[in-house]
Amino acid sequence: MKKQNIDLADFISKGNVEHMYKDNFLFMKTNRAIPTRRFDKEHLSVNSYMYLPYRYKLPLRIDLTVKIDAPGFYLLFGKGHINFGTLISDNRRIDDIVAPSRKTALFHNYMKMDEFTDISVLYDLNEMQILINGEERYDSKKEKYMKASAFDPMNAEGFEFKLACDKLVNLCIKSVCITEYEDTCKINHEGEDNPSAITSNYMKEPGEKLTFEKYISLLPTQFRIDITHMDAYLKSLKAVKMKRILEKNGNKITYVSSDYGFSYAIHLSNDVFYHTLQWYVITKGKPDTWHRKADMMEETLRRLRVKMPEFADRMFYNLEDCVGCYNHCLVKTRYQLQDKQKHACHGRLQFQMNTAGFQDARIFIDEINQIVKETP
Repeated sequence: MKKQNIDLADFISKGNVEHMYKDNFLFMKTNRAIPTRRFDKEHLSVNSYMYLPYRYKLPLRIDLTVKIDAPGFYLLFGKGHINFGTLISDNRRIDDIVAPSRKTALFHNYMKMDEFTDISVLYDLNEMQILINGEERYDSKKEKYMKASAFDPMNAEGFEFKLACDKLVNLCIKSVCITEYEDTCKINHEGEDNPSAITSNYMKEPGEKLTFEKYISLLPTQFRIDITHMDAYLKSLKAVKMKRILEKNGNKITYVSSDYGFSYAIHLSNDVFYHTLQWYVITKGKPDTWHRKADMMEETLRRLRVKMPEFADRMFYNLEDCVGCYNHCLVKTRYQLQDKQKHACHGRLQFQMNTAGFQDARIFIDEINQIVKETP
């Protein structure tokens, strides 16, 4: 047995990653979106991550303690990946280290935000197991690597170990330990069935008609307060006239300004969420007729840059990067601010999952409202 308590200063960043080693913690953020919603395509590999300059052989056990403040966190090992703390819409949460199938694969990968979480992944020669805070969340004796002809030469060379997180997420790593075994890593079981994957919002009972309050009932108290204040603010706007729409399954609260063609949406995932703003594409009819009623993204950013240059630059940075687009994508939108350009997926502007994120959204929408007031 070879147990290695990893010196976190040994991690190397690659791609659009910032990291800092301070007070025995490793902090990381990703500055460009990574295609973690597109694990279905081989050519769309995660290209921004931190890695160790060593290779590891099975059987082995990986133990790490990490904290994130928003979804999600990714452990990349060999050709595979394991997703932790992702949204309920994530349907490719795990894949094989030797022969990934890039198909739907689920397990109960929930972890609390802003709390350190202990994660253990055991890759034995004939079994695999995932533990979160000591609870078994996944176990399998049918992983492809166990019978793959490519496994022996790949294992002889060793597998690469990487960590990644989504854009606008702050990742803090407390410890990493990797233990290699000679024969087996001795997987044990509690005897109980593993919990089912969470794939829907739990606030809705069958046949229940949801109220606004019920939509946000699973969120932490501060977020419920933030959303309630945001709701009152948006409904008070006279110029842009925003209408609230509650998606029937509890997945989204949308505020639509149909006169000016933009919307602000809160996408719910039980106790987490993300929120976005966009000038939406009207998709009625054939694709060559798709269009926007308006698009004031660049105008709003330019005006804000005169008043609040740092804020405007940060909002331009927050535009959802287009990664993994299909050829001739009709909703990929090019925006420019001064000498900077980027393509934004659906033209969406993302905000952080915290109180400051709601403050940012309000400042941005205030400026849109002001533009409308000044327009004859």
